[in-house]
Amino acid sequence: MKRVLSYAQLSILLALCGIAAHSQDGMFFAKPHRAEVGMVVDGFLYIDAEDFAEYGGWRMDTQFVHLMGSPYLMATGIGTPVDDAKTTFSNPETGTYHVWVRARNWVKAFAPGRFQVNINGTPLDKEFGAADTDQWTWEYGGVVELDKGSVALALHDLTGYYGRCDAILLTTDAAYTPPECKKAVCEERARLLGLSMEPALAGDFDVIVVGGGPAGTPAALAAARRGAKTALIQNRPTLGGNASVECGVGLQGAGWHHPGWRETGIIEEAGRIRMARGDHHYSYAFQELCEAEENLSVFFNQHVFDAIMENEAQIKGVNAVSTLTGAITEYHGTIFIDCTGDGWLGYFAGAEYRYGREARSEFNESLAPEKADDITMSGCLMGDGLGNLTAFRAEKTDAPVPFTRPPWAGEITTLESPGRNFGSFDRGLWWMEHPGDINNIWEAEEARDELIKVTFSYWDYIKNRSRVKEEAENYALVTIPIMNAKRESRRLVGDYIMTQQDCEAGRMFTDRITHTGWPMDIHHVEGIYSGAEGSFDFQTDVPIGSVPFRSLYSKTINNLMMAGRCGSFSRIALGSVRVMSTLATLGQAAGTAAAMCVAKEITPRDIYQNHIQELQQTLLKYDQTLPGIKNEDLEDLARSATVTASTTLSQDVMDLDAISITRPIPLNMTRAVVIPTAELKKLDIVALFFESTAPVSRQLAVHIEGLKEATQLEAEMSFGTWPVEVAATSKGWVQLPVDIAIPSDIAFLRFRLPKTPDISWPTMSKSYFAGGRTYGDGEATTYRRDEFYAIATTPVISDAIYEPENVVNGWTRLKENPASLWASDSAAAFPQWLELDFGNAIEFNTVYLTFDTDLSTQITGAAYPKECVKDYELSFWKDGEWIPLAAITGNYQRHRIHRFDTVTAQKLRLTIHATHGSPSARVYEIRAYNE
Repeated sequence: MKRVLSYAQLSILLALCGIAAHSQDGMFFAKPHRAEVGMVVDGFLYIDAEDFAEYGGWRMDTQFVHLMGSPYLMATGIGTPVDDAKTTFSNPETGTYHVWVRARNWVKAFAPGRFQVNINGTPLDKEFGAADTDQWTWEYGGVVELDKGSVALALHDLTGYYGRCDAILLTTDAAYTPPECKKAVCEERARLLGLSMEPALAGDFDVIVVGGGPAGTPAALAAARRGAKTALIQNRPTLGGNASVECGVGLQGAGWHHPGWRETGIIEEAGRIRMARGDHHYSYAFQELCEAEENLSVFFNQHVFDAIMENEAQIKGVNAVSTLTGAITEYHGTIFIDCTGDGWLGYFAGAEYRYGREARSEFNESLAPEKADDITMSGCLMGDGLGNLTAFRAEKTDAPVPFTRPPWAGEITTLESPGRNFGSFDRGLWWMEHPGDINNIWEAEEARDELIKVTFSYWDYIKNRSRVKEEAENYALVTIPIMNAKRESRRLVGDYIMTQQDCEAGRMFTDRITHTGWPMDIHHVEGIYSGAEGSFDFQTDVPIGSVPFRSLYSKTINNLMMAGRCGSFSRIALGSVRVMSTLATLGQAAGTAAAMCVAKEITPRDIYQNHIQELQQTLLKYDQTLPGIKNEDLEDLARSATVTASTTLSQDVMDLDAISITRPIPLNMTRAVVIPTAELKKLDIVALFFESTAPVSRQLAVHIEGLKEATQLEAEMSFGTWPVEVAATSKGWVQLPVDIAIPSDIAFLRFRLPKTPDISWPTMSKSYFAGGRTYGDGEATTYRRDEFYAIATTPVISDAIYEPENVVNGWTRLKENPASLWASDSAAAFPQWLELDFGNAIEFNTVYLTFDTDLSTQITGAAYPKECVKDYELSFWKDGEWIPLAAITGNYQRHRIHRFDTVTAQKLRLTIHATHGSPSARVYEIRAYNE
């Protein structure tokens, strides 16, 4: 039974999960149903702070329930006290009450988060949040006389510096002292509130996925779509993890450094929905996909805290605690997938795991340190409830705004270092990180708090000592988010640990289940305090590679899989795999394999040993790329069909509107772009994109040279120099008629531009099958393969071959095979069609289609890519006419599946009536099945 509401009921879902309505101030987590205060045990009144009727300027935080026992309220005032949190309750007995308040002095030496408790409008003498410990503790507040009847409580912030309150306890027992350890606190809370700590059974499932982030949600969707009864247990009120509306971290993957290699499958599907909705985050896109799956139950605000073991190598179930109420639920399953990021399920099950950095000698990794240690990368503060904020939000005012650094935030002496650009002053940057010696599993709250300190330290540097302090003087801090979007923690050990050498070599494992391509990207051990050394320990480019299936299941627990950053990777390899688009494909692979395990009654290790080709073919069928492996599915009836088309594109046409400009690059040095000739004999027109901030027009000279190798410094020949005039304060394409003949021995053309002030030559999403960009002069020239400044040509330079038979040849990505796409003649009007002739009448009931959604962009790009087929229909030939099977309008997805009653036919036709703007219809693949 589904437990996810429909899109139309999304606002109700958010309310039930505890997210306030969207407003200018964002979406903030709040407990939806506040418990009424009552005297369950004579002489005791227990009031959870999260049950206050009004939060005022306080915010509820549930990130650390598993560490400190319950949610709490935090005063997030950035140095200005926030509005009171308020509530009232009915006191059943007149009496003398002793007041206890559970609070935390989060910086022991300074007590920055002090607050008062007001009872019936009168503040207690005690200032809370100033105890002689930096741990959660009960602080005694003295004695109050309370009459029977209504009592008003308020939390009154004194500082605006992240005071925090968990609960208030009133008791007539003068000898009573509340317990301190987490377990005892939870038990006492349950006793005083009349709550049961016995678990309620949620049910039995085929597959249980723990963690609903960018890996866990695709894992659950993949398992459910393959027929497994699936539970997705998520400890937050919404889906998406770091990519959710709560955090809003942008997805990155192989396509950022290898144009044309953007991840597909479920994450492409979700990304297309996200762009169509106009969201920065993935919460609602994942929500929509989950809602469609009958086999999927989603459980929000449930934190798994224990594994129920059948034996030492087999999990039977998990226990989860509600992060809102403390109620415990038990879930039983067959296959379990740990997508918690922190590897919690594996830890509770006793699986082998790693934390921190391996020694160089262990895997002979040159980038590893000499000795092993517990260093991990810092996370970032993310999200102000709008789903798109890093570290802080600031606003420009009409006058200078002075800033004094709090004494408990460290002083930063310099941020002038490679790779650190201050950007705008209205928000923070990804490199605002704490040092890596904080244990971000067991000291997770401390890690988050350290990031709060980092933000104040950074703002102090910007406002008071930086080279941009004059530009920043009118800016004032408005918001500092409290969600820690982690990068690294615990990693579970599988049958194979992926290493630096695998990434550097672009190793294609025989059991590969996805591709990689993000650099080995490890941030500096000192975080923001690294000084002139910059933000990175290293950031080393890698070729397109792969991840082995053996890194997705536990070495020691038979029915445990893992997807996400807690997979089986060395710390160095994690630097390449950890980005969320890549992790989403790990999730899809794990979920698909889990469903296979259930169906075949086998373990994940059995999949590797006996069924890996079946898993790989299944992943391809659902649009996951496995480099070098094509569709060889014996059940696909289309593979043997003869394909014809209405028309075929013989030569691409330059379409400047279809080229996405990515980022401006100033012409502050000599820059050049190198593109292949593709055996082109003559070049007629070159188009270059420029951005000018100059108050007057600028004259440039474009030098065109011929090369035999893309990286050679000295050209084989010069074609000449063409003058270009870039208008003042302009942005756009400039077309140059060049009319040059290209000798047969010239394999590349280089277009070189000199240093020119106030002019930028931006990069673009479009990529060529070879070449790149350069910057610098002579021996100091740097070459960046597969990255291109904005350029287009007529004739268009391409190695693509657009024949109709490409749609059944097994390839679905131009970067893998230039003959993987059919395109209709751009000069011919719509409709255009593809026809499959099976040779004789066959039965089929399912058709899979793969369209072009422009994989050259780093992320999912335009909401409606021009290349994508918009309106189409499927039909089959019977008794001399085409009989409709499906008619779709407004499509924007790459991968579509159509199921219908079984038909018997010799021919199948796809008719395309419109695209989202391209004059050419484009189709990667057609599959047909009788399922």
